Amino acid sequence: MKASIFLIMICLIQAGWIHGQLVLTGTVTDNEGLPLPGANVSIKDTYDGASTDTAGFFRFKTAATGKQILTVSFIGFKVEERGMDLSGPVSPVLIRMEMQPGEINSVIVTAGTFETADLKRPVVLKPMDIATTPSALGDIYGAMATLPGAQVVGNEGGLYVRGGEGYETKTYIDGLLVEKPFLSKMPDLPTRSRFSPILFKGTAFSTGGFTAEYGDALSSVINLNTVGVADKTQSSCMIMSVGMNGSHSQRWERGSVSGTLQYINMRPYNSLFKQNMNWARDPVQTDGTLLFRQQRGKYGILKVFGTFNISKSALNYSFGGDTAGASLIGLKNTNYYINSVYSDVLPGKWKIKAGFSGTYDLTQTGINTDRLDETLKGFHQRLTLTNEWRDKMTLKIGEEASLYSFNRDYYAAGSEQQYHVGLDIQDYAVYVEPEISLHNHFVVRPGLRAEYISLQDRLRLLPRLSLAYRISDFSQVSAAYGLFHQRPESDYLIYNRDLNMEKAMHLIVNYQYEVNDRIFRAEVYRKRYTNLVRYESEYNPDPLTYDNTGHGYAQGIDLFWRDSRTVKNLDYWVSYSYIDAKRNYKNYREQLVPSFVSTHTLSVVMKYFFSKANTYAGLTYIYASPKTWYNPALPVYSGDQTRSFNDLSLNIVVIRPFFRNYCAFVFNVNNILGFQNVYGYNYSTTPDAGGNYGRYPIKPQSKRFFMLGLMINFNS
Repeated sequence: MKASIFLIMICLIQAGWIHGQLVLTGTVTDNEGLPLPGANVSIKDTYDGASTDTAGFFRFKTAATGKQILTVSFIGFKVEERGMDLSGPVSPVLIRMEMQPGEINSVIVTAGTFETADLKRPVVLKPMDIATTPSALGDIYGAMATLPGAQVVGNEGGLYVRGGEGYETKTYIDGLLVEKPFLSKMPDLPTRSRFSPILFKGTAFSTGGFTAEYGDALSSVINLNTVGVADKTQSSCMIMSVGMNGSHSQRWERGSVSGTLQYINMRPYNSLFKQNMNWARDPVQTDGTLLFRQQRGKYGILKVFGTFNISKSALNYSFGGDTAGASLIGLKNTNYYINSVYSDVLPGKWKIKAGFSGTYDLTQTGINTDRLDETLKGFHQRLTLTNEWRDKMTLKIGEEASLYSFNRDYYAAGSEQQYHVGLDIQDYAVYVEPEISLHNHFVVRPGLRAEYISLQDRLRLLPRLSLAYRISDFSQVSAAYGLFHQRPESDYLIYNRDLNMEKAMHLIVNYQYEVNDRIFRAEVYRKRYTNLVRYESEYNPDPLTYDNTGHGYAQGIDLFWRDSRTVKNLDYWVSYSYIDAKRNYKNYREQLVPSFVSTHTLSVVMKYFFSKANTYAGLTYIYASPKTWYNPALPVYSGDQTRSFNDLSLNIVVIRPFFRNYCAFVFNVNNILGFQNVYGYNYSTTPDAGGNYGRYPIKPQSKRFFMLGLMINFNS
């Protein structure tokens, strides 16, 4: 469902791309009054900003209003933030920056990780970047798919990273696990995230080699950090071509509460635009979000985050492509998620962060007269302590516990038989990870994670190691190594409880160069998989048909370039990935290239703001080389090749005053050039007289997707 496009306009309005701009001027110096040329000055969480000239002077226009934060950063100095009231003209400001001991020589480990919205680390994507990437339609994972390492998989849910399947990427919110971050899906159709990017102030996307803090993930980790106390009291409403939405934020002195309610109905849209799917019931979705924030004491803050989602749909679907033999598949999904985190500063400069999360998910699927109910319940708890000693070492220690329950009930109408199977799992872990500055040019981060897995009744030790060396003030190399485990999917464990953890080894080497809002990254990696699950046929209740003899590898190179400085008001990035990956797992008969892997993937994202017209335009182009699908009639080492994937997406947003408030008009279209994309193939279950199997292409739901919307923002 493409509902979250309304988030684009919320981001743009909150970012301040509105009529009537102010001019901000000032000077940036050190403590002795000497000018600092090249310092970055900006309004926090917007694109408005500039760099200082040789005299330390800056000047830029901003459309932001009300209370804002001016942020100033410069290599070797502490980040300065100054509150400003932009309700009227502002006098020139003088910013004196304080030296950060050793910062000019500091080194940050970047291997395998894209850090965002953390001013101490390289900024690659901001929350607004995620919301305004045209091809993503406000979806977090859609925006992540434009970064190197991600694969284009348009007929599934999940983020496929560096030869790993979608389930090998785990999602966390404020460090707490989200058991089911994606909406439930129909066969051969993609799905999207349950969460809005504007709920988060930053995102850490680790394509591998992640720290000892995270476990139970073979390929990738995404940690979404939620926003703090709301800036002000405000409301918004929106009417879209697919539904409607309303939100309100109430601010008080040291806290805030925000709520959003949304209703989506695809029937009007599907009746106007031809769909490749035969919907018996067009998708309908209702969801809501609640955020509570309360500051405690001088440094403490309590965050409570909750969501609910209810969706229904029904589809006439043919597994072999023969419409005469189509099955009626009905889907209803109910999902609740809650997350609560408290962070504070303890005596002795210790920082504490403690919290828990809970997930309840019920997916009810009807296949003609048969019915399948899957119930998932999850609980995750984490406690982390960190401390810094004289800028030479940072120590992080912590523990976590998780409870997981999965039940499957199947009713076969023909035989009037009902089957039940389920499992309950309790896992525990402790971790320790110091980061040590051995030299002004060199940092090392060893880590150790100990996990107790209840199913195997075993304690496992997982070593991690990351290091970085600074080459110059603007460039460095870093590397990461680690062993990673993940519990097999519930679809396998319910049949064989003796399956062991799947394993992966990561080795990554990274080079990064960053200066003046330009960043270049090059990364090579090698992954080796062992203990992957293999089976003779899926959903076979015989436990002897499942084992851990699967294995594989993935290796390649990722390149990334971003420039938001060369052309005024233009921000763009380019990413390219090359991958060589093979696996022998599931029901494969030998080591083969998985069907979700494209050898070459290219993404280009461009965003331009027409300041005089208060109009924003964005373009995304994505290319992925052909994938291989294995035809039963062909030798196992051969396969059918899909077409290469091409997509050019466009969005345009126009901001206009509306009495004393503002409104936004949005237009978005995916695949504007109408490329005939094919995600893969389904094959008939039996051959014809010539021994050939019927081949049916898996296509997008529609050739293009159009989105129109109007949103009005009300400030109190």
